Amino acid sequence: MKLVVVTSRCPISHEKVAGRETVRVNVGGVATALHQALKNHGGSWICWGDGNSDRDHEEEEYEGYRIVRVFLDRAEKHGFYDEYSNGTLWPLFHYFRERIRYAEGSFQQYSRVNQKFAETIIRKSDPESLVWVHDYQLTLVPGMLRKSGFSNFIIFTWHIPWVSSEFFNILPQAREIAGSLLQSNMITFHTELYRKNFRESCERVADPEMSVDDMTFAYSLGIDYKHYSDDTHIKQARFAPAERKIIFSIDRLDYTKGLINRLLAVERYTKLYPQSRGKFLYIMIVTPSRTAVFEYQKMRRDIEMEVGRINGILGDINWQPVIYMYRKVAERALLSYYRNADVALITPVMDGLNLVSKEFVAATQKGVLILSEFAGSAFNLPQAILVNPNDIDAMAHALARALSMGPEEALQRLKAMKTSIRRRDINWWINAIEKKADELMHKGRPDYVSGN
Repeated sequence: MKLVVVTSRCPISHEKVAGRETVRVNVGGVATALHQALKNHGGSWICWGDGNSDRDHEEEEYEGYRIVRVFLDRAEKHGFYDEYSNGTLWPLFHYFRERIRYAEGSFQQYSRVNQKFAETIIRKSDPESLVWVHDYQLTLVPGMLRKSGFSNFIIFTWHIPWVSSEFFNILPQAREIAGSLLQSNMITFHTELYRKNFRESCERVADPEMSVDDMTFAYSLGIDYKHYSDDTHIKQARFAPAERKIIFSIDRLDYTKGLINRLLAVERYTKLYPQSRGKFLYIMIVTPSRTAVFEYQKMRRDIEMEVGRINGILGDINWQPVIYMYRKVAERALLSYYRNADVALITPVMDGLNLVSKEFVAATQKGVLILSEFAGSAFNLPQAILVNPNDIDAMAHALARALSMGPEEALQRLKAMKTSIRRRDINWWINAIEKKADELMHKGRPDYVSGN
């Protein structure tokens, strides 16, 4: 089987800085998994070439497969990526109704870019190629391929939450997007809830008599468990005096991550449990995202003002409760934070999965995980302390519980979570999807479902 993987993001980007060209590896759980799948099978990875020197590398061989780049002009990038993908679809599929924007012409640019991807797939596929398309940026690709007479097997993997049918129906293009996705042979989600919501959405906007159960599946993305649990990668260090417990979090700057609520929970914990003063440090790392967007600049300022306010009210010359860093972190340093933290505080307001929670569990030998019940990974990690990220008091009490938990209970919870993550690692995810695709290809489907 030869794979044609299709994503908006490339595995590597070429950047020219001060006249020198460098290669930036785009890391992340999805990128790692797809890189491994292509190394196993060979094939092509079709993606958007957004590096400032990528146009000099339209196609290139990379570690056993071929990268094929699609290029966008400024108007296409703005309409497709900034406006429709991240201004309309991202907030909608995270239940942020008040943030949804309907910019004029953005859907037309989104459609134009999806058509570019579809045309590239047709050019770069042969009759035996299995096409694997990913995520909300490319929802129209399956329908466009079928309209062109493309008959190859198509997998579509959805990586963010799929919302309830009532909420999905807010989208003016709901019928068009659902109809296109249904032209795939197989659609995968990270949880059964997202799969159920998709099924109900299709019943609402497409054919209510149609069943999609034979083409939709839930496979939660795994991590490279061996890598994150390997001591040789982890720098042994201590970031605080032994008498101070370490609370740790790392997130991309985004309104879905619940960052302000998390700070308020740390403040509330200190006030509800005054004996905790001076006995913990909250290390909060936020990695830059969409730095040119005013909304994200304001979000950063709001977080930094809140950190300063809390430290000013609660701290003294010997202790500041929050250590805040706005920067990218090297992987070895991140692993060291995971290993040394006593508690990981992972509380997004809504998250399709959240691989940080899985990475922490794999790396730590003692830590307690506090996890939002609205993160997709909560379905895989029920032994974590699950919280509602909108309930500040509940998060404060969860911190008290985690920081005072006895080693026997903490280890029992941790072992159960480690077993789950180890069994369903990155290779399990790839193999499960490929096995199901192979089964469906041999079984065959008589007709593709029409979205019209």
